[in-house]
Amino acid sequence: MTLHTQLERILKEEVCQVSADMDDRILLREKSAKMRVEVVGLSAPITTIRMGRKLNHLSALKDGPLKRICDYLLIVQMKDTYHAIFIELKKTLSQEEDPAEQLLRSRPLLEYLLSVCDIEDSKSVLRPEMNYVVVYEKINLNKPHMIPNLSGKIDEIQYKSINIKRFQGTRVILNDLVGG
Repeated sequence: MTLHTQLERILKEEVCQVSADMDDRILLREKSAKMRVEVVGLSAPITTIRMGRKLNHLSALKDGPLKRICDYLLIVQMKDTYHAIFIELKKTLSQEEDPAEQLLRSRPLLEYLLSVCDIEDSKSVLRPEMNYVVVYEKINLNKPHMIPNLSGKIDEIQYKSINIKRFQGTRVILNDLVGG
C-alpha cells in the first residue's frame, strides 16, 4: 500500500487530495494573502494536505509560536523515495517576517500522521525525506543576491536543523522543490 493511499484513508477529504498520474499541476492557494501558486511538472501521484484550520497542533499547546504551521504539505514519490515538502506561501519577501519557524514546527504534524498510519496498518510506514520551501509572490528587498534564477529559486538558507529553499513567483516546478 502506498503512503498516498494510507494518508487518504485516515484524512478527511477537505484536508487531503491525491492527484492522479494524469494531472500535471496542482494549485496552492492562500486566501488571506490572495495568493495562488501553481506546482507543475508532476510525473507521479501527489498528495496535497492543506494545513491549518482542520489539521493543527493539539489544543493543549500554548498559543503563539508553538502552534504556527505552514500552509501545505505535499507528499510525492520519486523513484523509490517519498518526499514530504512543507510549503509556506508569502506575499512578499521582507526582512520583518520569517516563515522558517512555521516550517520547522509543521514537522510534528507529519510525524503524527505517519504514526497513525503505522498503527492503522500494524507496521512501520516508510519515512519520507523532508523538504522545506517558501514561495514568495514578490521580493521587497534591494539586494542583488536576492534575484531569482530561471526556475524562480532565490536561494537556500539554513535555519536550525532544516534547509529551506526560497522561491519567487506564482509557478514552481516540482523537481526544483525537492532537488539540490
